[in-house]
Amino acid sequence: ARAAVRAALRRPVEEGAEQRRPVRRAEPIVLASGNLGLVSFPDVRHRMTREEIDLRHPALLPTLANHPGVGFLLVRSAERGALVLGARGAEVYLDEDPVDLGPLADFGPGAAEAVLRTDGFPHVADIMVNSWYDPEEGEVLAFEEQIGSHGGLGGAQSRPFLLSPLVLGDPVADGGELVGAERVHRVLRGWLGEDAGPEVPLTADVVDAIDVIDSADVIDSVDLDDSLSGTPDGTAFAVPDRAVQDKTL
Repeated sequence: ARAAVRAALRRPVEEGAEQRRPVRRAEPIVLASGNLGLVSFPDVRHRMTREEIDLRHPALLPTLANHPGVGFLLVRSAERGALVLGARGAEVYLDEDPVDLGPLADFGPGAAEAVLRTDGFPHVADIMVNSWYDPEEGEVLAFEEQIGSHGGLGGAQSRPFLLSPLVLGDPVADGGELVGAERVHRVLRGWLGEDAGPEVPLTADVVDAIDVIDSADVIDSVDLDDSLSGTPDGTAFAVPDRAVQDKTL
């Protein structure tokens, strides 16, 4: 897959009968997270559209979409919005409430909604690549060597569960579904509000240790100036002095 993509990225753009050498640009950034791949072009400040990618690298999207290890791509069309690309020319425009989900059909209920949600993130990559998935065998092809898989769609990771003590309130009403990280966050925050006590139960030995740390003798013996000596400007987790890539315009 890597060799195919590299070849596609370096294919010259044809204009009429002439063929010219492409202008050298910054190399694309390619990241992997489980079975999710992210491709970004750092020399373009905004999120590149499908039309812009095709103009710059005509073979890139077809090469990726037709690779046997790829399930589908997510890009954005300048004319029709969120677009899923699959093998053999499959195109699914998610903003148009499609009936035929094409390559997303194998990923189960809610796949289209999850992909459309991702398309709305302000920092989504120019090209999102989800690996191939076999729904019959449950096999997921990850882009990094891990025992499990995460980041994209497909496999047992698409069926999460929330295990909680019975003393806490119900996360959803009867018959409801808990979908999305935002809703899970609201449930967890709600549970924290049910009890004003400590978030983690404290045993007697932990309480004794806290009392020791809070004592004046221990605090006075700590050289606070040395705690930040390893950072450039004396602040914890200092941010390097460099420009931040802006892909949100």
